[in-house]
Order: sequence, then C-alpha cells, then structure tokens
Amino acid sequence: MAGLGLCAGAAGVTRKRGGIAILGGGMAGLSAAWRLSEPGWRDRFEAITVYQRGWRLGGKGASSRGPHGRIEEHGLHVWMGSYDNAFAMIRECYVELDRAETDPEAPIHSWDQAFVPSDHLGIADRFDDDWLVWPGGLARNDELPGEPGATGREFTAVDFLRRALRLVLDLADSLPLPDADAQGPTAADSTAEWLQVVRWGILAMLATLAKPLGRETISNASMTHVLDAIREALDYEHRPDHRRFWLFLSLQTATVRGIIAENLMTDPRGFRAINDEDFCAWILRHGAHPDVVDFPLVRGLYDMVFGYEDGDFTRPALAAGVALLLTGIALFQYKGAFFWKMTAGMGDVVIAPLYQALRRRGVEFEFFHRVDALHLDDRRQAIGAITIGRQARLADGAKEYQPLIRVGGLPVFPNRPLAEQLDGPAPGDLESHFGDRTDVETRVLRKGIDFDHVVLASSLGMVKLVAGELIADSAQWRDMTTNLRTVATQAFQLWLRLDEQTLGWNHPGVTTSGYVAPFDTWASMPQTLWAEQWPRNDQPRTVAYFCGALAAEWPNAKDMADPDAYVASCREKVLTDAVAYLDNHVGLYLPGAVTEQGFAWQLLFGANGHRGAAALETQHVSVNIDPSDRYVQSVPGSDKYRLRSDESGYDNLLLAGDWTDSGCNAGCVEAAVMSGLQAANALLGRGHGYRIRGFYQL
Repeated sequence: MAGLGLCAGAAGVTRKRGGIAILGGGMAGLSAAWRLSEPGWRDRFEAITVYQRGWRLGGKGASSRGPHGRIEEHGLHVWMGSYDNAFAMIRECYVELDRAETDPEAPIHSWDQAFVPSDHLGIADRFDDDWLVWPGGLARNDELPGEPGATGREFTAVDFLRRALRLVLDLADSLPLPDADAQGPTAADSTAEWLQVVRWGILAMLATLAKPLGRETISNASMTHVLDAIREALDYEHRPDHRRFWLFLSLQTATVRGIIAENLMTDPRGFRAINDEDFCAWILRHGAHPDVVDFPLVRGLYDMVFGYEDGDFTRPALAAGVALLLTGIALFQYKGAFFWKMTAGMGDVVIAPLYQALRRRGVEFEFFHRVDALHLDDRRQAIGAITIGRQARLADGAKEYQPLIRVGGLPVFPNRPLAEQLDGPAPGDLESHFGDRTDVETRVLRKGIDFDHVVLASSLGMVKLVAGELIADSAQWRDMTTNLRTVATQAFQLWLRLDEQTLGWNHPGVTTSGYVAPFDTWASMPQTLWAEQWPRNDQPRTVAYFCGALAAEWPNAKDMADPDAYVASCREKVLTDAVAYLDNHVGLYLPGAVTEQGFAWQLLFGANGHRGAAALETQHVSVNIDPSDRYVQSVPGSDKYRLRSDESGYDNLLLAGDWTDSGCNAGCVEAAVMSGLQAANALLGRGHGYRIRGFYQL
C-alpha cells in the first residue's frame, strides 16, 4: 500500500494501531468513520475522533433550520439512483439506529421515508430566440439503490456500448414519419431513408459486439454512415421536437463511434484514456453535428457538474472520460428511479443520523476545532503534529457539544451554535475562512499522544491552505493542488404563497437544468414542506431551489487584505444576478410569479413589503465562496494529478474527499463516500476496492 507503511497481514489487523484523527466532518470524513468504526473497531484502534470547525457537520452537504424551522441548504442536494455506495451506507445507518424502537417520536424511521423516488426531469431548450421546457422522465425499475450484498459490478464497458446502441435503436423506432399530406411525400421518404440507415448501422454494430472481442480495432464504417444520415436530417429538420430527437441520435452515435475508434473497450485505462480532452471537443471530433454542443442534454451535463472554468459560462470544461463514465452509470445503472429526493434537509436525513449512529459506536466529535496546518515530523515521512484553532469553549460541566435540536420531532442541526452549551457567545462566523479568528485557544495535536493516524477529509480548497508543508515537500502534492480546479457556486431558495399549478407549472417535483446562466438549474421541492414548522393558517405552497456556478475566482492578496469587502461584493453580485433572473427568466417555469413589472415579490413568505434584493434577503441565499465550499471540478487534463486515498506519500496520512482518485472522479456525494471508504480500507489493511460498489475504474 503506497504511502502507508502498514502491514496488511493478520498481525497488523489484530494489533492496536493507536488513535485516528479525522480532519473534517463532511461526507468523506463521516464515511471513513463509518467503516473504521464497524463492530470490533476497539480491538484495532484506541480512538476515532472527528475534528470539525463550527457547530455542524456535513461540509458541502450541510443543512440547518432557520425561521419557522425552514430547511436551509448549502445548495441543491439530489441523489442519483446510481449512488449505490452512498445509499448502502445510509441504509445501514437507519437499520442500526432502529428509530422505530429507540426514537419512535422521530417522524423519519427508515431510509425509504428519508428518500422518495423522483421521476420528473426537465431540460430547458432554446429554439431561435425562445426558450421551451422539455419535460420528461426515465422509467422506474424494480431495483433499489444500496441493496445489501450487491456489488454493482455486473456492468462492463461492452454493456455500456450495447445499451447506448439499443437506446439509439429504440429512439429510431419511436420517431413518427412526417405526414405526407401535410409536408409532402419527399419529407416522409427522406426521413424514412435516414431512419433506415440508422437502424441498419446500429444493428450491424450490435451484431459485431455479439462476437468475442479481441485487441484488434472494430470497424467504424457503419457508425460513419449513421452519422452522415443524421447530419443530413439535422440540416433539413427544423421542427423543435424532431430536431431534438436527431440531435440526441447524433450525440449518442458520436459517443459510440468514439468509444470504438479509440478502443476504449479494451484499453486498460478505460475512459481515463480520453480525460485530457474536453467532452464537447471529443464528440465533435468523432462526428457529432456542431449543434450538439448546444444540445440541452449536453448543457445540462455541464451544469450538473458546474463544468465552467472559474464559473465563466463561456468556458465549458469537462473531461471526456469522466463525462462518459458518469452519464453511462447514471443512465444505465440507476436503481428504482433516476433521481431520489430527500424528504427533509440533507443535514436532517443523512448527516444527523450518521452522527447519531457514530456516537453510539463510540466515535468522538470535537466541534469548534478548525484545522489550520499539518506539520511533518523531523524525518519528513509522516504527520508529526496538527495545529488547530479552538473557536469556542464548552460551558462549565459540559463534557461534549450536543449539536442537534428537534423540529417536529426530527433531530436536525440549527443554523447557529447553541449558546447555552458554550462558555460565552460564539464569536463571528465560525464556518467562514474569511471571518475573524478570535480563537479561545490554539491546540497542537501530536503524533503518538493525540493521534497515530490522520485522515485528511477537508475539501480541496482547504487542503491548499492547511497542507503547506506537504506541498512544499512533495512534487505530487504540488502537482495535485496546482492542477485540480475548484469553482465557487451560488444558490437560493424561495418559499411562495401559491401552489405550483396556480403559478403555471404542472410538473411537481421536477428537476431541470440547461437554462440561462448563472442559475441554470431549478428544482421543485414540495416533498420537504411537511418537515417545516409554518403557522397552521399561513403556510407556503411552493418551495423552489435554484443554483449554478459563480464567477468568483480564488481571492487574491488584495481580496484577503479586506476579506469583509470581498465577501460583501460576492454576495452583492449573487443578489443582483438572482433578482435579474427572477425578473426576467423565472417566468419560463412559473409564469404566474411574474408581472409586467417583473417578479411578484409579494408572493414570498417573509418579504413584508420588500422588493428586489431586500425581499430576497428574507429567503435563503447561499454564496459558496469559502475554500471549503468550492466545488471540485473535472476539467480536462486534471484527472492524472489526483491521488488515491492511500497515496499521500506519508506513512500515517490517508486522504478522503471527492478530490481524490476514487474511480468516480467528479464532485458528488458518491465520490466523497467512496473515497472515505477507501481511506478506511487502507487503514484496515484491506484492498482499495474492498466493498466498493459499482463499475468504476479503481
């Protein structure tokens, strides 16, 4: 195991290995703690301690409760049906908690009460100067994500190709021919001819794939003919629905052609082989029609991973291999439904239950502990010390901070520290890198006394700040922190008085993407309203979440000289852009919320006569510019600089986060969970892929 210096043999597993310090309580850190604390863990380790700044856990998945118990999220949190590792862990957690027996007053007892399948998808599609909404959905199946005993590895690259080909064939069979009476026999004959070429080419390739595959290159001639026919159809077709169909065929067929042309089925690198190229450039190189680049599904893919350099929507950037892997798994391996939505906040139904179960197991949590620096030992081979700023002291008699409150019987995180548990008021914004640091104490944790092993589960943005000694010492750390990119994000939530149907929207629970920047993604979230505590006679009927990338570069020396001004300017920009979006664009989804003067601000709960930015400030606005909040991107050329969880290069240091090389190398919950489990595997002397589910390139 590179970089660990641990014995994987039986003796190494049975001998106690001291204490573990997990730095960061986001999904990666909690996942590492989950696997490390499985039954019998005290026979291996003295202690497992999670160090977390501020008063709550969750990282970019955190949420808390505000006025009227309203759910306030970091952004839009929706799980995909292909998140098998994340679902497996949370299902284990709910079984272990057994709330039906241990906490019957809690309204959520099981994972399937915490999550509901969501079938409604939408894509915003631009046609000339107009925008249309393309509603749809993917059919449910009889599977469930995270089933006990499943591996998810039944899916192969060849299966991926076959499924993509069959999808093209099904679509070709579903397109009705033009009405010869209305459009003339020529249009009907041409469409029939193009469709026949598509069917013939796809069937020929499926026949080829039915044979045993060797190392030799498969002929791509049939795919070339198919793409030529699709291009002819697109140059002729101008009806929005039919043009959308042909663009999808062009996208899928070019993808198939590229996989075959570059031998990705037999290349041992798999999809990694094309990660130095942007996805759009790659599909164009393999014959996609030029208009595919602006196809709403392609825009939606980039939107979902915030795939824009420095938040600049004119500079899309997404590694081609990552794009193929993620879309293939999402489309062809989802369980139950394509999306699963939480019935309350992610902090409520994921983070709080994990915290409760981990505490029962004996995992310790040190809140109000901000990691400031990792220090190498004298030999520069291990982490010898960790400097931590202690942000607050506990009140006299308090042995540990209890972070949860109850809203409607559900254990949740509040949106501020619980003052009665602290010795004096909590100073400033404890979750901001830019806030005042009036710490009550500087703690230095020392190897052999306070810890023996370290799991660095901070976000990538914080790694650059706390791992200065490692970056100076190691070329691979310098390469990683230089070449991996992050982007700021922004989000806001609205609570409205009218229901969606009255506002003009007839697809409740939809999640849409591909719309105008910077708030390109919108989700209808009515399934969460039950969990909030509004007055019985005055309750919102609609709650809407909006998010997108934020063009806020990493703060420079001038910004850091006046961090308050930097934070204020970023927030002002988000508010200004959000107001413009609501005035000019939200009418595509909610026409009843817009008047001739712009957005109907009186529809917002709590607006109290305010308009514009002042009204928006009464809702929940999240400006995610903090280093710990920045989203990890998968830009072309960056994948090769990621380090595996067991590749820190230092004897007692493991890595956990969606910035590591987990095999699912994108910013998402599944990647964070996988990385945390992999870090735990290394400490336990197990293989990197031990009990890791799914078709990933481990």
